[in-house]
Amino acid sequence: MKPRMGLVIIPLLVLANLLTVTVGFAHTSGYHWNRYGSTVTINVYNTATYKTEASSAVVDWDTNTILSLPQVAYHTDIHVFDGNYGATGWASLGSLESVSGNHILHAHGRINYYYSTTSTQKRSMFCKLLGQSFGLASSNDGCMNGTLAYTVQHNWDDIYNMYRFSHH
Repeated sequence: MKPRMGLVIIPLLVLANLLTVTVGFAHTSGYHWNRYGSTVTINVYNTATYKTEASSAVVDWDTNTILSLPQVAYHTDIHVFDGNYGATGWASLGSLESVSGNHILHAHGRINYYYSTTSTQKRSMFCKLLGQSFGLASSNDGCMNGTLAYTVQHNWDDIYNMYRFSHH
């Protein structure tokens, strides 16, 4: 009987280790900008009608992470915008417009203001769209959960872990 018990325990330990490794990468999409260091610059072009909400989201990520997110007046790394796109079924849509392997080259974050949303909801959507544009996946905290309008420590840690050191 003892040899069988060992045969059961060892596979369970291996499975537990595999699950632990998987959880460590649960909040990234697998894509990232090909940049790293103590400060990582990603330019943001903000042409949103709801510029205040979009800018507030940019400032939140810029202030609380190692990302430097200058808002520029030309089409660049990330473009955030909005419009009335009609009854599409989506209130916000993020897209990686150009990638090379797993490196993000250009991203878009857009809000469909066909659907009625409050200022706080718009800020929350812009915040999550920006996080997706950095390579984060949805999670259950901060704006990456889709309901809060601000980032939290876990979001900041995810960015730090993605961009502080080389990932190549």
